[in-house]
Amino acid sequence: MTLSTRLQGLDAEKFLEEDLGSPMEDLLAFPKYIDIETVNTCNARCVMCEIDFSKPKAFMSDALFDKILAELAEDKDRVEKVHLYKDNEPLIDNRLSGHIRRLKEIGIKCVNISTNGSLLDKKGQELLESGLDEIYINVDSLKKEVYENIRVGLNFEQVYNSTVDFIRLRDQINPGLLIRLQMIVQEENHTEVTDWIKHWEEKLSPNDQVVAAKAHNWGSQIDVMDFNDDYDPNDFPCMSLWGTLTIHQSGRVSLCGVDTHLKIPIGDIQTHSMVDIWQNSKALNRVREMHLKGQREKINICNGCSVWRKTENESVKHVAKKNNWELRRSGLYLKRGEAKLAPLCSVRV
Repeated sequence: MTLSTRLQGLDAEKFLEEDLGSPMEDLLAFPKYIDIETVNTCNARCVMCEIDFSKPKAFMSDALFDKILAELAEDKDRVEKVHLYKDNEPLIDNRLSGHIRRLKEIGIKCVNISTNGSLLDKKGQELLESGLDEIYINVDSLKKEVYENIRVGLNFEQVYNSTVDFIRLRDQINPGLLIRLQMIVQEENHTEVTDWIKHWEEKLSPNDQVVAAKAHNWGSQIDVMDFNDDYDPNDFPCMSLWGTLTIHQSGRVSLCGVDTHLKIPIGDIQTHSMVDIWQNSKALNRVREMHLKGQREKINICNGCSVWRKTENESVKHVAKKNNWELRRSGLYLKRGEAKLAPLCSVRV
């Protein structure tokens, strides 16, 4: 679909149905994608991240995870993917592999995590034996200085070597696990894209993914590189509002994945069910209505949010063309023929 004018009403609904692959009735019944943050902290201080480090470190309680698991079991056929991460480093939680096993035991189709890779040397084997379906590993540069200026607090050699060792171990233990190597494209590394892609393609299997994803602005909360996008993000509704439920460590549910500070809370899993929040949250439904009316600029965190993109950045356009890659609306560069990616988590860091 070409977005030349602001989408509203039935046109906006059609856009959502096409991109999320389900009729509106199904989208409103239960979320296709679930973000679960089991620990609320990270061991890095990445320059493109909006994590709230003022909060004390805390883990999701076992009782709360049990409640979420029971509810997911009831609607597992509607769930496409569970992301066991949000604004955090999920491997900090020593229960992670156990959580993955339990999600697979109740029949969740796909469980994935996104990691900075720094703990793979310690926890890689247990992840490979847990039933995990997908892992996104973020290595934003092949240059030590550039990488460490982006992923502040991490050591390039340690992360790089851990990642390469994990790939080899995956090939031995669980070759069916999909690995996605991801670069968050920004000022510091955008000139490396071509060489970076080639490097990791040579180390991964044909079924894996190598992705260069444009840094997004976290709902216009931070400044990022100007990618010269030739459209207004306010011209179309955000798919996250109809696709993804984001559960924080505390059980509170935010409007979307970039609402890290819970500026628009839409419910609490401690007191309400996921289906009740998804269908009946007044805050969520009010924002949905405004998006369908073409009024997202009236919502601060939605106004100009660049999580979802539809056009290419001129500085990396030649990479997509040279490698016969296809640009997704999320700003990702992927080989043609690969499976459609889940909303929002696709651009997580």
